Amino acid sequence: MCYGEPVELLKEVIDGRTLQIDEDGHTVLDDFDHFCAYSGCNPNEVSAQAYAWAKLAFVSARISKL
Repeated sequence: MCYGEPVELLKEVIDGRTLQIDEDGHTVLDDFDHFCAYSGCNPNEVSAQAYAWAKLAFVSARISKL
């Protein structure tokens, strides 16, 4: 396991999954990009580490609902 490494953890969370497309035609990764566009959460505004943790949290929460 790769505790403390959000990029590697995200790879494990997504690994082998087919990302579902929602009613708007977006995957969870598309939704995260939209979230970032509206919230200012992007690597130019926050640290790369913070961005990676936010992406992991967003994707993990959304995938668990699917």
